[in-house]
Amino acid sequence: MLSDEEAEEIRARLLEQLEKLPEEQVQDLKKQVKHATPEQLEQLIKKQKGEGGECIFCQIIGGKIETIKIYEDNDIFAVLDIFPAAMGHMIVMPKQHHKTITEIPDNVLSKMFMFVKTMEPVFLELTKADGINIFIAQGQEAGQKVDHFAINIIPRHEKDGISFEWQRQKVDKKKLETLGDKIREKAGKMVREKISKDIEKEIKKKKAEDESEAEKISKHVKRRMP
Repeated sequence: MLSDEEAEEIRARLLEQLEKLPEEQVQDLKKQVKHATPEQLEQLIKKQKGEGGECIFCQIIGGKIETIKIYEDNDIFAVLDIFPAAMGHMIVMPKQHHKTITEIPDNVLSKMFMFVKTMEPVFLELTKADGINIFIAQGQEAGQKVDHFAINIIPRHEKDGISFEWQRQKVDKKKLETLGDKIREKAGKMVREKISKDIEKEIKKKKAEDESEAEKISKHVKRRMP
């Protein structure tokens, strides 16, 4: 359990973040944070991290957690992060629970990135940002805090203190070439298989459309015949 000192530090940090958001949208949450006991604050933090229960993003999508929704359709859901890296930080996620990018159906993934592409100029204008980071974390060691795939759109300003830099390493060229060969071989095979399946699917679709059109023409001709 949190100590009183730890609880007050967390309370102050949460209230500081909530102060940046419109009062009418976070009024109830601010009251909850202000009057929470150390135990309740600890549970709130766990809930925000999705610990010990249903995925937090699934709870947000299901309306179980108050949030600031930006967009929703049958496949995707976008909200403003209420504990953002920067003001306006947006999270775009699939409505179905998928942990990694490889689990998401292609049409849903395509829709997510089309949404990000469409939002970018709007995002830059309204947040007055100098640029944006489109950030995806896959796996705990890569910084994925919730086991639900998400695209983070983070507005960037000069000297905002956010860092995505890493320490560059010097590696053995032969090892790098060996890895490159393995990736090309494995990826090439997978890409060829996928393209082959997509082409086969497209041929079947075209054949079905042609048969449907031929059937329509046949019916039309029969109606015209004496």
